[in-house]
Amino acid sequence: MLKIHLVWVEKTKDAWLRQGIDHYLDRLKPFAQPRVIQVRSKRKAGAFSASQVMYHEGKALLMALPKDCFVFALDEKGKMLTSLEFARLLERLELQGKRKLAFVIGGHLGLSSDVTKRAAFCLSLSPMTFTHDMARLILLEQLYRAFTIKAGLPYHK
Repeated sequence: MLKIHLVWVEKTKDAWLRQGIDHYLDRLKPFAQPRVIQVRSKRKAGAFSASQVMYHEGKALLMALPKDCFVFALDEKGKMLTSLEFARLLERLELQGKRKLAFVIGGHLGLSSDVTKRAAFCLSLSPMTFTHDMARLILLEQLYRAFTIKAGLPYHK
C-alpha cells in the first residue's frame, strides 16, 4: 500500500480545519497509509528574520522527510494540475514503483529554496493564495479525490 507523508510546519491552528484534515486522513486510509509529520518553527516575536525562519523551517522539513520518498513541494510557483491529471500522475508514480510519497507544505512564509530544490515535483493548488493551514485541507481533499478517480469510484461527500 502506498505511504503518504504529509510534512508541514507546526500544528493546524483552527479546530474546524483540524476536523476537516482528520476527516480526509480517515477517508484516505482504504487507499494509502497517510502520516502527518509536523516540524517546529523558529518563529518567535522578532527573534529571527524572515529569511532565518525560512532557512530553519527548510532544514527541519528536509530532515523530517523519510528516505527514498518521491517529494512534492507545494509552492505557488509550482505546476497546476486538474484533479484528473493529479490522479494520473499518482498512478504513473505507482506504476514506476514509487511506494512512498511526501507532500511538503511550508509555514506562513512558504518554502525555502532548499526544499523546492529537493522536491521531484513542485505543485501549485491554485493561482489563488491560501493559508498554509487551508492548503493542508485542500491537498488532502485532492488526494482523496485522486484515489477515488484512480479506483473508478464516484466521489461522495
